[in-house]
Amino acid sequence: MKKILYIALISLLALTASCAEGVLNPVPSDAVSDSQIFSSVESATTALNSGMAYIGHYYSISLGTIMSEVMGEDAAMSSGSFGMPTYNWNLYSYTYSQVAASEPWWFGYANYIWPTDYKAIDVANNIIANMTDAPDEAGKENLLGQAHAIRGYVYLRLIHLFASAYSTNPDAPGVVLRLEPADAASEHLGRASVRAVYEQILKDLDYGRQHCDASATDYFTPRSCALYMARACLEMQDWTNARRYAEEAAGGVFDGSNLMSPAEWRSGFKDHNGEWLQFFNYNPSKCNYYASIPSFYYLAEEAYNVDETGKADPNDIDYLDGPDESKYFKNPLYGYSTVRWTTRFRNLFEDTDCRKMFPFYFYAEDGWLTSKFSHRANVGDAEFPMARIAEAYLIKAECEAQTGGNATSVLNALQIARGATPTAGTLENIYVERRKELYGEGFRLHDIKRLHQALDRTPDPEHWASVKSLPADSPRFMLPIPEVEMLYNKALTAADQNEYWRK
Repeated sequence: MKKILYIALISLLALTASCAEGVLNPVPSDAVSDSQIFSSVESATTALNSGMAYIGHYYSISLGTIMSEVMGEDAAMSSGSFGMPTYNWNLYSYTYSQVAASEPWWFGYANYIWPTDYKAIDVANNIIANMTDAPDEAGKENLLGQAHAIRGYVYLRLIHLFASAYSTNPDAPGVVLRLEPADAASEHLGRASVRAVYEQILKDLDYGRQHCDASATDYFTPRSCALYMARACLEMQDWTNARRYAEEAAGGVFDGSNLMSPAEWRSGFKDHNGEWLQFFNYNPSKCNYYASIPSFYYLAEEAYNVDETGKADPNDIDYLDGPDESKYFKNPLYGYSTVRWTTRFRNLFEDTDCRKMFPFYFYAEDGWLTSKFSHRANVGDAEFPMARIAEAYLIKAECEAQTGGNATSVLNALQIARGATPTAGTLENIYVERRKELYGEGFRLHDIKRLHQALDRTPDPEHWASVKSLPADSPRFMLPIPEVEMLYNKALTAADQNEYWRK
């Protein structure tokens, strides 16, 4: 297997403003006018697909998801000192060295996430603006439901990364809330409040919940929208509605029968199943799938030369990408493979727990590999879950615990399904179970923020970054607003930058 950087072959539609007739304003030969793209539901679906592609673009989903994990305490980045290079990917998220500048590129991931997500939002805005009053035809209702769902989902992703938690201060600055198509003449907008952004998130997702088709889980469905609404309501500490939407997402079933089997869990997250309410399908026609999430997590299903502690022979690293690699590793697919997991985190899992997928390590100081996220035929050829029913169990359990309900029965159903010993449904146990169930899926930083937890990496030798601890509600948990936005958005002043990066 060669380390080839697969080039994205996505044709993302250029949504251009209609041009006046005349030689001075020709329609570019490589563009499609609004009147053409929004002439029917069928042609507008091309725009919808570009919006979905932005959602799954590695500039956003890979960087944002992995960032949330490595900025926590359970995951770490390989330092490059143990036989495998870092490639700089995610390294400066892990070390809290993000900057607002776009150069050098590996320091400033905020500068990739922000514009990519706003491109998805602009696609949604164009569909909503142009198709709401279009003649009714088959598929129109779903098209508009998908567009609203894209906008709500992406704003939820942005608010997680670029603002403080709702529970900290709902009136704090959120993100730029743009609900109309953008062009050079558009009004410049400042940061809306966290409260206003969450209100719009719930409004958009509720529209998707009521209008999206239920048939295709690689798009938004009523149940995936319900789960995202439950996620948002949980962050708002609206226990009643968080529980309501979690119950809707799970189909009202919390006995474990709608969860993945242990065999499905242990097969590696590469193909969707009945528990996945929505997924993104990485493939070479959609994205740079070498930069997909599994590429950063997975190295092999197991190593053959392993001692009783799980330590693989470091010399076997030399056989990766070689003709004899299968003699040393089971199902090796060596991508970037730079994210590691601490022994302290691994020790939270019992041996009977199907989620304990940390097959080996090369050096104790470098941490454990995970095989939770694997590949099909090629590196990054996999599906990634955006929404799973297990999260609905955890949200319902947390809401029950907060309101004096029966959290234990819900939590135990999940634990038993995973092969773990049931525990009391206390908030502390639920928070630990969230870490165990959802690791690698992009929740850890957001939970640290919404639960007002401190970052504490001090017990873990795997953490080599200088940032070992941060207090609860640290301003460093927020990414900087990109300098390009600060420079060109005339509604923003230096005071609108997130606190840690103000000059």
